[in-house]
Amino acid sequence: MRIRTWAVDGDGVKRCGMVSGLMERFSDRINELEAVTREIAIDITTGTLVERLSPRQIWERAGERVTMVGGLLRELREYLYIMKPEKVPTIQRHVVTIGERLELFKENLERDALDPHESSRRALEELRQALVEISDFLSLCKEVRVMPSPVISAILSLRGGGVSEVPSETMAKMEHLADLIRSTQSAYGDIAELASRMGSRLDAVRSEYENLMLSFRKSEEQ
Repeated sequence: MRIRTWAVDGDGVKRCGMVSGLMERFSDRINELEAVTREIAIDITTGTLVERLSPRQIWERAGERVTMVGGLLRELREYLYIMKPEKVPTIQRHVVTIGERLELFKENLERDALDPHESSRRALEELRQALVEISDFLSLCKEVRVMPSPVISAILSLRGGGVSEVPSETMAKMEHLADLIRSTQSAYGDIAELASRMGSRLDAVRSEYENLMLSFRKSEEQ
């Protein structure tokens, strides 16, 4: 996602472009995530009746919105990386944790289990935990919206196409910061993705073991 560009006029004045709508887009995505998670909480995770639905029925009701949540999380993560680069590890940790919960929700619904209703119960529990994590993530987003990094605040002050003299030393520091953001984001993202895949595989193996043990015990009782 490209958030910032720089243009230079004839007098050497640097002008910040493509930033005037940054806060508006960021706020819009926060509101969208808040709205869709509220819908999920009311329609999918509230009450005990929904746990009686089959895994397929639950996915039909929640799947599209859960997929939308994933997309909004990834987009908000990119805005947060730009607006609060010193919190990249915290931001990534939130997104990875939520992603793991949503993936386990889907895996439980897709798993060919002996007890479909138990799969539904487990899936909904993962979804409820994901909503709790999303609530914390939204709090972080709102905090950053109010208090972005000082350098980013200075950039945002140039919104609306205004012109500001930017010392070359400050520009060099800002470009260096942008490079650090990109390299840190890439390295941390690779590590987090690997850890997420390993965690998901471990959970799948554990669940398969539990199903096999349950099947074995039932066969012994017969």
